Amino acid sequence: MSSQGQMDLVLDRDVRDWVLVPLTISIFLMMLIRQYVTQVFLSSNPSGGVFNPKEFREKQIMARAGLLKQTCGYLSDSAFKARKAFFIAKDTGAFHKKPEQKSAQDQLMNNPDVMTDMMKKNLGGLVPQLAMGGFVSYFFSGFIMGRIPFPLSPSFRIMLQRGVDLPSLDVTYFTSLSYYILLLFGLNGTFRLIFRENTVDESQMMRQQMAMGGGGMGPMGAPDPAKAFEAERHALEMLDYKWKLDGIEQQAAAVMQQQLGGQPKHQTPRKSPRLKSA
Repeated sequence: MSSQGQMDLVLDRDVRDWVLVPLTISIFLMMLIRQYVTQVFLSSNPSGGVFNPKEFREKQIMARAGLLKQTCGYLSDSAFKARKAFFIAKDTGAFHKKPEQKSAQDQLMNNPDVMTDMMKKNLGGLVPQLAMGGFVSYFFSGFIMGRIPFPLSPSFRIMLQRGVDLPSLDVTYFTSLSYYILLLFGLNGTFRLIFRENTVDESQMMRQQMAMGGGGMGPMGAPDPAKAFEAERHALEMLDYKWKLDGIEQQAAAVMQQQLGGQPKHQTPRKSPRLKSA
């Protein structure tokens, strides 16, 4: 019996052979098929394949501004003021200019292929997931597959024991449906190692769907370029500059003196005094 007075279950080996192994293989094959189907449906470049050097320059400016905020303490006062003026100087600063990069709403209006590719990607991930969910619910529902080797609070019962309504069961046991959901999201790391940036991620799809109704965010989850420029300009204006290398010479000398002080100094041997003959 467990520490809470609940009976320990002895799982049948047939559960491993007829539920655990087939379910794992089915989920892996489903994710593999969905990965290739999504790659076939999606075009190589939804934005039209035209490289815009101005938009690329604006992205680099945003990256350089973030780097300046992180490492400004290692620059001298004159170097920091020169870089800050490049970004926020009135009429000439990079963040006072109108960005060439279009927002996500403008991209959807000018290029309907962006929304089409989004729908293809969502359908390519949603339809196989619904089919696999129905398959698992029909063939593998109601099985207890294993036990987690550490105690959990009762709030985890809903997540780990889907498909089994048994309040007297210890919360550390998990069912086949919960195993399916955990494995569905847990295999994303393995697929990233295989497909790199082309991996279909369920969590990313959820974030994109939630971002479609968010204010200031586009359907692709990207912020409005004009608002991003304004936010970076205000952040640089409010940036508190403090040189982190003030007194670095004295600190280096103190460290060197401490290191050298720990070593034994070379001393010349003393000569023993000679006795004079009387």
